[in-house]
Amino acid sequence: SPFPHTNTHKSTRNYSDYQEMGAACTQMTVCAHQRIKLNYRCAEEKDFEPLYHMETRSYPPDEAASAKSLMMRIQNASDFFLVAMIGEEVIGFINGTLTSDEKNLTHDSMSKHDPQGATLCIHSVVISNTLRRNGYGSSMLREYVRRITSRKPQVKRILLLAKQHLLGFYGAGGFMIDGESDVVHGKDTWFQCSMALKRKQREEDK
Repeated sequence: SPFPHTNTHKSTRNYSDYQEMGAACTQMTVCAHQRIKLNYRCAEEKDFEPLYHMETRSYPPDEAASAKSLMMRIQNASDFFLVAMIGEEVIGFINGTLTSDEKNLTHDSMSKHDPQGATLCIHSVVISNTLRRNGYGSSMLREYVRRITSRKPQVKRILLLAKQHLLGFYGAGGFMIDGESDVVHGKDTWFQCSMALKRKQREEDK
């Protein structure tokens, strides 16, 4: 992947309506596969080949994670690498790494994993080509956020970068659209999305 550089152009457009647009699209979508239960687990090294195959088929060559980066995420951040399955078949995945940077994603914060970080950076949200537009991506994203919220109390927020045509999807998933990112990766403009994790306060902490 090319080294991201600073993009000085900032948009003044209001992105608050993407949450409503995404929610409306979600409500209108009739998922024929909703009755099929997805199983989830953390990624393992044995999953590398099918995961890398899906990664490289889902992103352009200048955007897809390298084999080295993907393996690093499996080996060092497997707790944040969720695999979705139907039966024993891997049909999708979400992976992320932790960073100590709180507000904005940068090339540096996205290129390594800080086990003590409180911000989770999502790198890839992938569903197998033949199963897209069936609601699996939304289900997988909800499960990912649920697991992080309930199992990883150190994580205070989730950040990700998305292209404009996917802002509705992430808006429907509960993310806020922060605006254009300074990170340049590939040819298209990226937008930063964020979610502050809300947890119920325990009685003993009140």
